Amino acid sequence: MDYQQPFCNPSVPFTGCIQGGLHEGKTITVTGRVLPNAKRFHVNLQCGSKEKPDVALHFNPRYDESKHHVACNTMLSSKWAQRSVNIIYPLVNRDTYSVIVNGAHFMEYLHRMSITQVDTIFVSGDVEIESIAFSNSAGLLKQPANQAVVM
Repeated sequence: MDYQQPFCNPSVPFTGCIQGGLHEGKTITVTGRVLPNAKRFHVNLQCGSKEKPDVALHFNPRYDESKHHVACNTMLSSKWAQRSVNIIYPLVNRDTYSVIVNGAHFMEYLHRMSITQVDTIFVSGDVEIESIAFSNSAGLLKQPANQAVVM
């Protein structure tokens, strides 16, 4: 697989190309910080950058409700699927995204559409991004194989 340079200190909202798209074993690491008094932010793994793209994984930590939580979902043909709520990180496996937050396994999210269609990452909301880096499982040491990592 080709090496992709990381995106460094991108302005938010940010849309970037995932060179070569997603595949089993690809890891996406988003490093940054949630802003003070944040209400929410989201990271989307999506199909292109058009106005209403299909979204394979919508990862949405929410701090503006009485119970802080993470909502995850998929959008197909401009329609959201049933929302999955969890209390944060992603790696691409054969059947799931493994989400790692601050180095610890957080959740698994089942693929609801083919990962081969995903070629774009989009970040928006109350977050500051230091970098978005890409690697393949062969280069990972302490992380499980086949994982996409998001903040």
